[in-house]
Amino acid sequence: MNLQQLDILLAVVAAGSFSAAARKLNKAQSAVSHAISELEIDLNLQLFDRSGRYPVLTEAGARIVAQARLVRRQMQQLSELATDLAGAVESRLCLAVDDEGQLPWLAPVLAELAQRFPALELQILFPLLEDLTRLLDSGNADLGICFQPQQAGSQFLRWPLQQLKFAAAVSVEHPLAQLAQVTVADLQQYRQLMVTGRGESAERQRGRICSQVWWLEGDMAVLALLEQNLGWAWLPQTLLQQALAEHKLTQLQLKDEPSLLPVQLELWQHQTKKLGPAGLWLRQRLLSLHDGGKSGTA
Repeated sequence: MNLQQLDILLAVVAAGSFSAAARKLNKAQSAVSHAISELEIDLNLQLFDRSGRYPVLTEAGARIVAQARLVRRQMQQLSELATDLAGAVESRLCLAVDDEGQLPWLAPVLAELAQRFPALELQILFPLLEDLTRLLDSGNADLGICFQPQQAGSQFLRWPLQQLKFAAAVSVEHPLAQLAQVTVADLQQYRQLMVTGRGESAERQRGRICSQVWWLEGDMAVLALLEQNLGWAWLPQTLLQQALAEHKLTQLQLKDEPSLLPVQLELWQHQTKKLGPAGLWLRQRLLSLHDGGKSGTA
């Protein structure tokens, strides 16, 4: 038994089939099947029930997978500790952030990072929804900040960050702005502006109320179109503050529904990603700002 076999096992569980795992790992399906078979021989256990169309974990397999995830996390922690003790600072760090609307609270942390690691080359990307997941999966991003999804892959370590409050907002000239209280039926009469990535995942439908929707790639684009009176939208209160103060937008008061929707931000890291001192510092600094834990959940 070796770590490569455990990685393949976790990839099969995350992907849902041998063929999907093979594509993700850029391996032949036969190589994936062989690795799982060899692992079953080494453990003297049947990990998957292969009688159906897709492999299903046996009871023993589920327990082995839980232990494999623990081993993977421990190996990552050992590797990070060794890097930290060696004192070798990485030359480059990539942070993927779900939408540039997070920059107001994130920028002061990045200023601290620049002071502490002046030679570090930092890349900040703003992928949305499943685009962020792909960057972490491919290893092209070291850490990710995103909204808590309805479903998340088991290959990620996840820590809670701050909770943002989303408010429904419109231009002060919009018909909805004239109502003291707004019902869901009122909202459904008008165009909804929604954030989308470049895929067609079910995640992008979350929060959709209206049949008529314009899809936009980012909160800043939604904000700009709100100010042009092109619809209504849910946006973080922090992003709305200036437009509300300038009386360009108004926050809707909903009837029979919460007027503010809490949405949890999370910090993500692929469980196989090895962070250097700068990445470890940034991770711990982000967690120290909020009520994050000290260990991730897969």
